[in-house]
Amino acid sequence: MLFFLKKLVPLPLGSGILLYILLLSLFSGPRFSQNTPPIYAKILCINSPEGCECKFPEKEQSIRVFHGEAVILEDPFTKSETSKIRRSKDSCIYPRTNLKPLAYQHAFRPMQTSLDHSPKPLERFLSPEDLERLSEFQPTSLGAYYPTYYHLALEEAFPGTEVAAYSPSGKEIGRASATFLEQVRWEGSGIAKDGKKYHFAGEGKYELYDLEWGWGAGYNYQVFPYRTLAVSFKDLCEKIGAKISSCNKSKVIGALAFIPRIKEKKIKMQNGKYHDGYFCLNDTGSPLYIRDDRLDMFVGVHGGGSPYQPQELSRNLFLDAGIHPLYPSDWKLYSSEKERFWCPKEKLPRNPFSPSESECKLDYHAQAPEKGMEMKIFFRKDGSLVRCRT
Repeated sequence: MLFFLKKLVPLPLGSGILLYILLLSLFSGPRFSQNTPPIYAKILCINSPEGCECKFPEKEQSIRVFHGEAVILEDPFTKSETSKIRRSKDSCIYPRTNLKPLAYQHAFRPMQTSLDHSPKPLERFLSPEDLERLSEFQPTSLGAYYPTYYHLALEEAFPGTEVAAYSPSGKEIGRASATFLEQVRWEGSGIAKDGKKYHFAGEGKYELYDLEWGWGAGYNYQVFPYRTLAVSFKDLCEKIGAKISSCNKSKVIGALAFIPRIKEKKIKMQNGKYHDGYFCLNDTGSPLYIRDDRLDMFVGVHGGGSPYQPQELSRNLFLDAGIHPLYPSDWKLYSSEKERFWCPKEKLPRNPFSPSESECKLDYHAQAPEKGMEMKIFFRKDGSLVRCRT
């Protein structure tokens, strides 16, 4: 499905006419009132693994900031060539041309939804025989995987100029905000204000669907909040191919997965029960983003953990419990705004999913090792892979 791009940190509202109007107001309008929400910005610092200099006001000292970091603009209406930004407790001065202001619908509260985000019971995904013998199945560790989150886009969170949405055949199937449809392209699926559910069909086209949440990566699999994980099936086959003859997506999609850290965290879900740590690998994303040891966790319409939004807009139950996703700043080298350094597999012959401490210093393996979580899958005694049902 996805993300397309998908699957890094979901993009905040930030394109089209709405963003243009916002930026005009940011840099030419009256100053904020005390109740005006903060304006977030993205640091631009290309081809600089050591970061870029940000000077302290009225001091000769400075700190280093990195591409993709989220900061708050403290003087969005200044007309100077530099802007005062705040990162955590530090405030410093940075070139305005290397800041990308980002907009969002600050009144939206994804955690206040009435939709039930309780994980579907395992009985929904496993046969009675598999469920009864689950403790007998042989677990196979896939090593550490690094999470991000994805969700259903909602037009109420991304208002803007209305445009037509077209099917792959060129038929107009609805009208919705341009910024919302951009989010559907990014997240894979979304719900418009008129109730229509859109799924991105590629090449700027969309399909309507009538499912509880949305489609997965094919073969009639659906996605469900806090149960679905998106992974690279190609990389999964590289890891377990010796156990599965002619391994391909059709043979591994839906694999039952277990993440011990999720169970150990005792994360209380909407139904009042603790999450059991089990998931279904039934979605995927762009090979440019979901690869090797990356996984994307579907969280319904809850927040995707974006660092470019206030906490109330990015929250979800896993994030609240301390399951932190990768951020753009967990990569220290970008060759363009979006093209980042990836730990090359050819340098890791022992295990491409588990770099050593001395390897791959420019991506998340060295920058955010604490975000990695062990993931296991299961095989029956006859050697067959345990998979979730559609």
